[in-house]
Amino acid sequence: MKIIVSFLLLLSLLHADREGGPYIGAGIGLSKYNDDNLYASLQEDTSKSLTFYGGAYINRHLSVELAYVSFDSWHVDKGYEVDSTKSLGFGALSVSTLAHYAFFEDALDFYAKFGVGEMTLGGINSSGFTMLVGGGAGYRLNDWLSVKVAYDVYVFDYDDVNEARYSMQIDYIYTAVEVQF
Repeated sequence: MKIIVSFLLLLSLLHADREGGPYIGAGIGLSKYNDDNLYASLQEDTSKSLTFYGGAYINRHLSVELAYVSFDSWHVDKGYEVDSTKSLGFGALSVSTLAHYAFFEDALDFYAKFGVGEMTLGGINSSGFTMLVGGGAGYRLNDWLSVKVAYDVYVFDYDDVNEARYSMQIDYIYTAVEVQF
């Protein structure tokens, strides 16, 4: 383990420039859905998810990002019908601001993310506003390639036909590969 850490620290001596420029990335992870007791029960509350994003570093401490996350489906028990199993699929398109703090000559980057977007609820045939907060850490392998681990929280409301409001949340932990130009 010490050899791996030493090797990674040696790689950090390479010049990693985050002074500006565009980037793209893709990641995969797990998400957990909280429906605020809208349904009788969730058959499972976790799902695989994919994310695709692009953005630009304004400087070494600030970037903006446009992202799309596709949350796989969850199966719910509606509790009041004979065929009571329903599949829910979600997608989120968001724009975020990221505040970065880098260490080891910009090789190790910690960040916080704040954003807004639109959540599309496939099983409910609805869409609406979502807020997004998150954080993560990235490691720059060279001038143009980095990997990161992140945790995001999407918070959104749903108003059903009976005018009841449900505050829902999706927690999303993922790993991604990022290329800077």
